[in-house]
Amino acid sequence: MRRQLAILTTFEGDLPFTARHPDDGEKVRSALAPGLPGWDFSVFRVSEDHWPADDAPAPDAWLVTGSPASVHDDRPWIRQLLALLAGLHAQRRPMVGLCFGHQAIATALGGRVGLSPGGWRVGTAALPLTRPRPWMQPARAALTLYAAHNEQVLALPPGAEAVGGDAFCPVGAMAIGRHVFSTQYHPEFSPSFMADLLQAMAGQLPEDLLATGRQQIAQPADGALLMRWIAQFLQQAVQA
Repeated sequence: MRRQLAILTTFEGDLPFTARHPDDGEKVRSALAPGLPGWDFSVFRVSEDHWPADDAPAPDAWLVTGSPASVHDDRPWIRQLLALLAGLHAQRRPMVGLCFGHQAIATALGGRVGLSPGGWRVGTAALPLTRPRPWMQPARAALTLYAAHNEQVLALPPGAEAVGGDAFCPVGAMAIGRHVFSTQYHPEFSPSFMADLLQAMAGQLPEDLLATGRQQIAQPADGALLMRWIAQFLQQAVQA
């Protein structure tokens, strides 16, 4: 039986440089496909009101991508997304969140998201794994991942555990039972995408912060490994 992953993309509009890169749905699909043979991938740009049809077979699992939007923005699509995530959680349907998706899951399930006490984090972030899961194989004590955020999860939703985090972002990743995994970071991004993103933020953020970010992204990151872990999480979650 073929499984289906619904990828909900949440990027509002486009930046000029994004046309040089795969869109977020393709970033995720191409990163996960090697670890999910026999799965189909459907992409829905929910920020443009494109949702799975009510009369279509329900996807086996769901993934929410990143966005410049805030979960606190008063947008109809954000309200609809939060309601959808709450319903999926009630049904114990497998869910993954990346950056905005991480924050959306936390908000929908009763956690709290707000401005990062340390301000913007752009470049890379360390993710020490304080409560690693069995599907995180091959095991690592910590990951280095691409980051671009000034909001983060400040209080976990009921039943959630922080899987990893550091002093800047204590809830760098979280899990609930066997059906929810999310992370503040961007395992789907490439070095060239991050370089273009930092360039696009010139004039919006202090130059010294951007310079540090450029130095960080010149070093290897562990996005491919985290995407391998996410594929393994989804495989076990649909069998739970």
